[in-house]
Amino acid sequence: MMRGAVRMQFMSTSSFVRRALGCGTLAVTLLIADGASAQPPGQTSAASESEDLQPVLACRVRTGQAKSAYQLLGTVTPSRTTTIGYSLPGRLRTLHAKRGDRLAAGDAVADLQTDVIQIEFAAAKAELRLVQQQLAELESGSRQEDIAEAKARMEAAGAIARRSASQLERLSKLVQSKAASVEELDVATAEANSSQQLLQAATIAHARLVAGPRVEQVAQAQARVDLQREQVRLLEDRLTKHTLIAPFDGYVTAEYTEAGAWITAGDPVVDLIELDTVRVEVAVPAAQVVSLRPGQTIHVEFDARPGELLLGQLERIVPAADTRARTFPVLVRINNRIDNGIPMLMSGMVVRMDLPIGPEAELTFVPTDSIVLDGQQQSVFVVDGDRTSASVTEQPKQVAVVRKVPVKLGVAQGDWISVRGDLPPGAIVVTRGNERLAAGQSVEVTVSDG
Repeated sequence: MMRGAVRMQFMSTSSFVRRALGCGTLAVTLLIADGASAQPPGQTSAASESEDLQPVLACRVRTGQAKSAYQLLGTVTPSRTTTIGYSLPGRLRTLHAKRGDRLAAGDAVADLQTDVIQIEFAAAKAELRLVQQQLAELESGSRQEDIAEAKARMEAAGAIARRSASQLERLSKLVQSKAASVEELDVATAEANSSQQLLQAATIAHARLVAGPRVEQVAQAQARVDLQREQVRLLEDRLTKHTLIAPFDGYVTAEYTEAGAWITAGDPVVDLIELDTVRVEVAVPAAQVVSLRPGQTIHVEFDARPGELLLGQLERIVPAADTRARTFPVLVRINNRIDNGIPMLMSGMVVRMDLPIGPEAELTFVPTDSIVLDGQQQSVFVVDGDRTSASVTEQPKQVAVVRKVPVKLGVAQGDWISVRGDLPPGAIVVTRGNERLAAGQSVEVTVSDG
């Protein structure tokens, strides 16, 4: 160990159980450089000065007592499964979705023929425009030309009424003087009364036009518009339902009909499953299920992808045992990965679950971000070399190297996961920038410790 080196202490077993696994705030900066060729005192290699070191973040491993892994087999199931069908009858024009197709939410699955409904829809919209114009006419009130015409008719009727009244008055005097007959007086009286009635009718008509439509008439016209608008919406909804839409992202797993077939209301068309997230159902013995809690992080192993790091979350424990096996269904939710439209985890696949229900054991934990996926193997990059003491404000640089250590994964705890491999107590592993590292590479490391 070089001069000024400090021993980095780790959490005790008891504090490991009490505290959450995670890197804290204490930062120590290490400069890791290639030390293959030694330099005389006081001299610096030009190559070392010009070397561009890759910055990375590192963290200490943790050890402590924790539940060991109890491995069980689980079955992958879709997070959602549905059968899509029509709510109205019709003849199937096109079936867009085929078995195995991936659909996005809102994609068309199938279409019914819409010739008749299109005609009804167009007629309903035309009727709506008609009643809207009628309402607009009432709301606009009487035109000035109509009012002027009514006024002229009223004045003409008034003139006729005055003339008839004057003629009646003259005939009345002539009858008294025996110059006119009673029959002529009767005719004049009738004409005067008729003219007066015509004047009254013209006056009322003029007043009606000046006042405009009644409130009740406008309300009736508005009701006709509302009724016709709802009729249009009804036909529009029926027209929309002639196209079957995918309710969520998923895969078609079954087809129940073909183009040209007659569909009745409620007939199924396709089955759709969602695999963007999947549930893994595992049967856990009663003696072990009591140790599980919803929200726990679960490590999942998949034989077809041995190099993958799969972590799920315990979603729920079904409190009803299989009466024959005396096991309880446990559901673990996993975010699936879709490559070129093909899901990594498919419905019905079998995976292995590392459940934290085994006996207590001394385990070594590393951050999940430190795991490097390399084909068929998982590894971590360990920081080697001397380390110089430093405070938070003083961050000296020190020569060290990184080496790649294969590990075997076990139970997970939040953002940390237990590993088995060549990791000495107090080892420091790279958690950021490790994707492009190689064994022995020179890097600049910031170490965080809790």
